[in-house]
Amino acid sequence: MIYLSIKLLHIFSVLIYGGFLFTDNLILMRMKKTLSKQKYEEVRGYFKNFTRAIVPKALILAVLSGIYLFHTSFGTISNDGLTNFQILLSIKAILGLWLGIRGVLQVFFGIQPFVFKSHKLPFILVIIIVALSQIMYGV
Repeated sequence: MIYLSIKLLHIFSVLIYGGFLFTDNLILMRMKKTLSKQKYEEVRGYFKNFTRAIVPKALILAVLSGIYLFHTSFGTISNDGLTNFQILLSIKAILGLWLGIRGVLQVFFGIQPFVFKSHKLPFILVIIIVALSQIMYGV
């Protein structure tokens, strides 16, 4: 029951973070093309204020619950080496940890990333992570 609860928490927190990235990259980007610069900055400011309260916490929950799920799902390494499942799970975990560390440093410590200041790369990584999560059980 604990595993299922943590998995649901993980899915819910990933939906919040992924939804934020989806909105930021696809919806607000389109609004930038149609609104005046002043109106766009106003809308972006509202979006930033509303999401700042929940998205960083959801990201932390996603990373922490992901670490637990990784620990319980990875299994033992056989003499033949890593299985395809373990390799894909490891890639998924590395990408998720990178997103988590980047988000914590940026939001809680004010350290801006030197590269990839927009949310495009995190959005692409979330799509890759979701795709990996769907195919890793089938390989």
